[in-house]
Amino acid sequence: MKLHGLNEQQAKQALAKAQIALVPLGAVEPHGDHLPLDTDNVLAERFCALLDKQLGEVALSLPVVSYSQVWSLRGHAGAIDIGNDLLVQLLVSLARNMAGYGIATTAVINAHYGNFDAIKAAARQLKTEGITLLSYSWAGMDSCVSQLRTSEVAYPGYMHADEVETSLMLALAPEHVEMSLARSHYPQFPENFRYQPVRWTEFSDYAVLGDPACASKEKGQAFVQQALETTLASIRHHLTAEGSHDRSASHQY
Repeated sequence: MKLHGLNEQQAKQALAKAQIALVPLGAVEPHGDHLPLDTDNVLAERFCALLDKQLGEVALSLPVVSYSQVWSLRGHAGAIDIGNDLLVQLLVSLARNMAGYGIATTAVINAHYGNFDAIKAAARQLKTEGITLLSYSWAGMDSCVSQLRTSEVAYPGYMHADEVETSLMLALAPEHVEMSLARSHYPQFPENFRYQPVRWTEFSDYAVLGDPACASKEKGQAFVQQALETTLASIRHHLTAEGSHDRSASHQY
């Protein structure tokens, strides 16, 4: 259930039942000509909605966090970078807010890999306060991707506006995809790229890593289903383990 779509009375009732808050986290950055700058936000929000529906009243979804850490693409047209420090503070504040309602677990549904460091830092800080911050970024999808991907990987561990991410968009938000503009792009990565921070503008003039033309809705649906099953299993396991915790004394509206 979307917390921000409720009125005050509905919010009180929903907060009293919820055990976990879901925070879709994306970014504003270029994804080639076939996808919008909003791609990560759209993916995070729509995947979060699938989780929300499956979890029912134990979950409450917050509005998508649209701005995040986009250091690597800073300088490419449309990239908006708020940096790690501000993102860490924002995630910590959101989780603390939900803990104030007795919801001691917040799960970040992340669709931008550049956010990993900030999420981990926030989770470690919150742990010292007795608040859990879970993090999911297409969890469990790798095996399915390795089976269905037909294009060459641009760089190990990177997924950006390529066959995989474009397939996810075709499955979750096809109205935002213009496949007629999809084109392959394999930049030459610096030799020391894995060991030294390098902005993408230093070696590429186009924000695509791979071949989005190989994407399909069917592949995307398979990727989404695998990630959905893995994420749901993890969240349910956590909630079961935490199920005996008494939240009644910590509610404050």
